[in-house]
Amino acid sequence: MTIGPAAPDSASSLANRLGRRLAVVSGIFLMIVSSIMLLNGYLLRAVDPLDSPALRTLSAQLAQDADNAELRQQVRELDLLARRAFFVRQWQIRTGGILLAVAGLVFIVSLYLMTAGNRRLPDLKRCPGLAAPWSGAARARRMITVGGVLLMMAAWGVYLIAGREALVSDPSPAVTETGVLPPSVAAAPVEAPAGSAAFRRHWPAFRGPGGLGWAPDAEPPIAWDGRTGEGVRWKAEVPRRGFNSPVVWGARVFLTGADEQTREVYCYDADTGALLWTAGADDVPGAPGQPPKVTADTGYAAPSVAVDGQRVIAIFGTGVILGLDFEGRRLWARYLGTPDNLYGHASSLLIWHDTVFVQFDHFGGAQLMALEVETGRTRWTRPRAADTSWASPILVESAGRMNLILAAAPMVAAYDALTGEERWSRDVLSGEIGSSPAYAGGRVFVANQYAQAVALNADTGLTYWATPEMELPDAGSPVATDRYLFLPTSYGVFSCVDATDGTVVWEHEFAAGGYGSPILAGDRLYWVTEEGQTRIFKAAGTFELIAEPALGEPSVCTPAFVGRRLYIRGDQHLFCIGSE
Repeated sequence: MTIGPAAPDSASSLANRLGRRLAVVSGIFLMIVSSIMLLNGYLLRAVDPLDSPALRTLSAQLAQDADNAELRQQVRELDLLARRAFFVRQWQIRTGGILLAVAGLVFIVSLYLMTAGNRRLPDLKRCPGLAAPWSGAARARRMITVGGVLLMMAAWGVYLIAGREALVSDPSPAVTETGVLPPSVAAAPVEAPAGSAAFRRHWPAFRGPGGLGWAPDAEPPIAWDGRTGEGVRWKAEVPRRGFNSPVVWGARVFLTGADEQTREVYCYDADTGALLWTAGADDVPGAPGQPPKVTADTGYAAPSVAVDGQRVIAIFGTGVILGLDFEGRRLWARYLGTPDNLYGHASSLLIWHDTVFVQFDHFGGAQLMALEVETGRTRWTRPRAADTSWASPILVESAGRMNLILAAAPMVAAYDALTGEERWSRDVLSGEIGSSPAYAGGRVFVANQYAQAVALNADTGLTYWATPEMELPDAGSPVATDRYLFLPTSYGVFSCVDATDGTVVWEHEFAAGGYGSPILAGDRLYWVTEEGQTRIFKAAGTFELIAEPALGEPSVCTPAFVGRRLYIRGDQHLFCIGSE
């Protein structure tokens, strides 16, 4: 009598053999990938590349010897290596998640094939002598399966934690669940302050009206010397350091400064440089007493303020945002939650009509917020499936509507400024995004190191062209004309790209680069380098250097342009350039 399993047919036997081989290969692959992901997750928490003892030591030495150019370069290079290491590990974890999903599917298919070709098991009750070996084999298979599943689940946990996107809770009771503005606001006329004559006479936000980097009505000088005072109208000391850029309305210039103990807003007389008032950002309900950890090159005062002629809105790296009138009196203050990012919050603000927009992208939850300028109440919030970003929004009028364009890994997206409705989104970015979008001629441009340069239709988001084959910005933002896209880098290479097809028109390598953004004033580009020199050259299809006036101290900020003057923030002073 036959007690063994029945012989399978040839098709079942082939399926069984194929399933077994696939199961072995995919199972081994799953265990290897899971182990690597767990190791990467452990290393990201046990050994933080962004908090290296060597970098801390060099940064402390630089703080004591700020003029040491060689030491500054060492800090910059080590910081760049640390950032690359961090994002390589992040990429490995996220890629591992995809590989786990694919390998898991293959493993499931292989198990199906194995069962399809399985032979019939013997009746162990009728054959007591065979029970022990078969039971032992079954237990071993169960242990291997359970262990593999647990390992894969742990690896998936690492993947989900690395890519968490939970929203920060909004303490304001005025948040609308639908994201729709109240009827009185929705009925407001749609017009573009960034294109109006009133706004063009001022510099109301980072990179000017709409955040676009254009100063079409300005006639700034091309010669000055900050050390001797030649061409400098005035120079004023700033009480506390900050990496935000000057904002100008009428006869007033606004900045912020901060350290671990104090966050402040400053207002200067645009004609004399006198400090008119200082407003603190303390005593805000809900804000913790201990500020978050930030890096020295970002600090607590990286975002630039936004103004509308009556009110000043400022945000700090602590998550505190406040509104002031033009005399420095506090109108309101809110705590939005502590930004959870690698260096510190840096996205600047924009005002349109009576609404201020906050790009609040960080690991704890990415969102775009619209607040009432007068009261700080939330009009709407828009959750975003984005990673942390240090870029700032821009305002673009398209198809009769005003849109906010935001850049963050992995996407660039357009939102209706009135309602917050997402009009389009394209996954074209990766890595750490510090470069803000640009706009000209119906095209939106985004470009960032470790990603690519992309041109998109402002109405639909459809891609005109995309290429990584050029020197890409890592901090400063591009600026565009109808014909050309101009790209800065912190290491000195400046590029001109054809806006219609993405081909490189010219590249020029300066001895030093800058973290500020170039501004288009007439037919000239002004780009302030880290050393405090302003590179002035033609915004044209051939490189033509006009002048390189020096500020006399380092600068990482973007200048403000009003009439025949420009305002530049240096490491310790605010400068007004121009005699009129």
